[in-house]
Amino acid sequence: MIKRWLIILRAYSWPASLVPVILGSVTAARHGRFSWTDLALTLPAALLVHSGANLANTYFDFKNNVDTARTADDRALVDKMLSPAAALRLAAGLLAAGAAAGFYLAFKNHVPELLWLGAAGLALAWSYTGAGAYKYRALGDIGVFLAFGPLIVTGTALIQTGGFVPEALWASIPVGLLITAILHANNMRDVRPDSAARFRTLAGALGPDASLKLYYALIFVPYLFTVTFGSIWPFVFCALSAPLAVRLRERAARGQFTLLVPETARFVAVYGLLLSAGLYIAA
Repeated sequence: MIKRWLIILRAYSWPASLVPVILGSVTAARHGRFSWTDLALTLPAALLVHSGANLANTYFDFKNNVDTARTADDRALVDKMLSPAAALRLAAGLLAAGAAAGFYLAFKNHVPELLWLGAAGLALAWSYTGAGAYKYRALGDIGVFLAFGPLIVTGTALIQTGGFVPEALWASIPVGLLITAILHANNMRDVRPDSAARFRTLAGALGPDASLKLYYALIFVPYLFTVTFGSIWPFVFCALSAPLAVRLRERAARGQFTLLVPETARFVAVYGLLLSAGLYIAA
């Protein structure tokens, strides 16, 4: 039963929402403000919205005949683990629960700006394949970068400090790039079924060679940011993850995209936690 729900909610992707919350909390702590209570509330809020977005994507990809029993990597609906109607209801419920947690944090901490950030995040989550369906217009990479990079990291720092933290925005860029790499790996794997469904992601628009080069940039450019925080420790800590990045490059070069997707998600967790540790030690 647990395994079934982990598949339905795409648990392998959860580092994409949990790591930015931790990173945003660390940048807030570097500026003298941190609350364990706020962290304990923000983590499940981000996870609820992320899981709701995953399920909404599952529903709309199935409804639009993008995911079929023969081609889909997302097996929740094609294998009838739950009905499409149940998936849509659960997606809406998870998003609503995440939004409620965000409302509570905004009013508890007197940060009305959080409402605008939350509204932007919910809009990006729903319109990914729902109304607007920007994924089908090769804009999914940009939306995912904004949602899981700047919005979550700066939003978390806003919750913790009560104000905008420029360092949180800067720190969100390398993590946002890596999270985008998860999506890009997924889209490189799905170029053929996506084309059969008559839409193109960025991977499909770029072609195989350029897509690989973009993936390499997404996983290696974040290391350049580790030398920009005024301390050697972020670089030292993140350097420990470099062998994993090299292994991901080898996987991508061999076209092993099915393995590449979850391994990139795990890499996000490793790099993000190491960057957070390096920033914390540097403080």
